[in-house]
Amino acid sequence: MNEKVSYFWFQLFMTHGIGPKSLISIAEELELHRQQPENLPLNQAELTQFPETAKITARKIHLEDSDKIFVEYEKLQKRGITLIYPGHPDSPRPPLRNSPILFLKGQRRLLTSDGVAIVGARNVSSRGIQIAKVIATDLANKGINVVSGYSKGVDSTAHLAALEAEGTTTLVLPYGINELRQKREFKKFNWNQDILAVSQFPPDAKWLARNAMVRNKLICAMSNAVVVIESGLERDAKGKMSGTFDTGKTALKTNLPLFVVDPEYFEEPPEGNKDLIARGGQKLDPSGGARDIVSHLEKTKSMNSFSTPLNTHEEAPLQTDFIDDLEVSTENNTSAW
Repeated sequence: MNEKVSYFWFQLFMTHGIGPKSLISIAEELELHRQQPENLPLNQAELTQFPETAKITARKIHLEDSDKIFVEYEKLQKRGITLIYPGHPDSPRPPLRNSPILFLKGQRRLLTSDGVAIVGARNVSSRGIQIAKVIATDLANKGINVVSGYSKGVDSTAHLAALEAEGTTTLVLPYGINELRQKREFKKFNWNQDILAVSQFPPDAKWLARNAMVRNKLICAMSNAVVVIESGLERDAKGKMSGTFDTGKTALKTNLPLFVVDPEYFEEPPEGNKDLIARGGQKLDPSGGARDIVSHLEKTKSMNSFSTPLNTHEEAPLQTDFIDDLEVSTENNTSAW
């Protein structure tokens, strides 16, 4: 990896006022002019031959910020954090337009491996826990990476079941990579070999409901299909949004296969499951484990390429309500990784 190129993208990413759309525009202009990022001047006066980049960076890059940004970059390097940027050898093809910069720790090959997302409420029922374990175990046994959000409930159950089956799993974080902590039950596994942690946020970003919603789109973008175990309605009686439902809705919007566990398998059928099926989700019979999921993916040949459904859709407006089924662990049984 070219450290000059990596730092170039990190500096832009950390510059206030330069977001995902601007980063993609810069990447496209570099490709158009067949220019290497490390040779692109960040001095405004020298950018006249790159009008789009000059327009994007105008009055945004300040020399006084450079020292601070470089110190932050060096910290990431010391912690073994990999920065994925447009053109990086491990970058998804094409780059994810809503998250062209990613921070990784762990097994990098999982970024572009075949994966299925398993999502559900954090306050999941005992039946939901059982179903999540069965499906995650079955997927892992078939060599399919399990993707989820590292929250308690369905997320952690799916991650752990995949690892217990000697499979792999990806943790898609709703906060910065520096905020990642190992939960106690995860410590016995090989994080460098079987686990990948991914964040699209600034390294020191804290958990926010807004970030959790944005993270749902990345979960979908990194998966060949999404499985909803147990979901509440889009909004509950108090108007709070369901992160699980949002993930399912994103899958439908981007034509990503969505499997929703048959609500009749629960003592109290989840209303969100019913609604997602009514909107087009495929009803999943959990007695067959992951059989129907794998069969569908094989038929559509979507296991042969990395899923990038978000590249062709505009990002939905962000919701800032508290998300009932997504949270960052604040338990004391965690440690830095």
